[in-house]
Amino acid sequence: MDRALRAQVLMSEATRLGVTIDDLAAAATRLHLTARPVTVNEYLATIAPTFSPATAATYATYWRLAVAHFGDRRLSEVTVDDCATVVAEAGRRAREARPASDGRSSRENCVAALRALFSRAERAGLVTINPAAALAKPRRRPSRRRPLDYCEVEELVNAIRTTSRDPDLDLLLVRFHLESGARREGALNLRRRDLDDRRATTWLREKFGTEREQPISPSLVRLLTAHAETRGGHGPDDAVFRFRDGRPITRRRYNTIFDRARPCLVWSERTPVCAHVLRYTAINDIGRVGGYAVAQAFAGHAPPSVTGLYLRARPCDVAVVTGEPHPLAGVAHDYLHGPIAQ
Repeated sequence: MDRALRAQVLMSEATRLGVTIDDLAAAATRLHLTARPVTVNEYLATIAPTFSPATAATYATYWRLAVAHFGDRRLSEVTVDDCATVVAEAGRRAREARPASDGRSSRENCVAALRALFSRAERAGLVTINPAAALAKPRRRPSRRRPLDYCEVEELVNAIRTTSRDPDLDLLLVRFHLESGARREGALNLRRRDLDDRRATTWLREKFGTEREQPISPSLVRLLTAHAETRGGHGPDDAVFRFRDGRPITRRRYNTIFDRARPCLVWSERTPVCAHVLRYTAINDIGRVGGYAVAQAFAGHAPPSVTGLYLRARPCDVAVVTGEPHPLAGVAHDYLHGPIAQ
């Protein structure tokens, strides 16, 4: 029987068993990897591109550190003590680079990076036990993030107005985050087609590819539209937030805004000043005015309980707390006194 005929017979048998070509290819890959010992360095080169860019960027430093310590050794030879040595070295380097740091964050990220590496190897059958699973992550300290009060927001706005080389852009970004509660991704991903002047809403596309419609004030919609148009954002897929030369902003713009403003704020040493604190402030303010369900919808968080699935706020509920007359506000009916009660 020639090879082509044997392959046809095998595929027929595989189909009968519900096995696809992809299943066979994956099995062949595992057999190839297990046919000879795989080193840490070789395996990292294989799996690193499969992580998301943000995760890979966070873990890359600690993977390089692992390679420096035991990269030429087999995956199955690495022990818990080896992993602990890498974590300790990550903390030492962090303290050396930043004397004010205790290395806690670096050690935490290092543990996560090693766990990710060896959990992949465990699923692939290259190790029987994940040596990094026994590592204890440093306990996190209470976050210093908190909502800003009215005076602090005013001081931040004045500091940005004073230090910015493009105050029209930077102050519009601040207002956008304070009104929409958006994450940085929400601003960076904002396109002209995401602005709906009829409904006075914007579509936010943020973590994990999620999308949600967020009511904002009609005046902010007009400002965002004018900003995009005057800086070259005319097409529906053009970015809204742009530099004076027409280029869309990047994540680095946020570093510029807040790095320049911090020295003007006496409380910035105790309270982080960043885009997330603006989101924190916005969610807190909305929660005090609209209640828990409205704040949850405003923040784009998933309900924490089954009851939360039934208490979801609608865009019209969020629209009520935008601070301006809103086209969606009249849609929020009080059913106890509305048509049903009549």
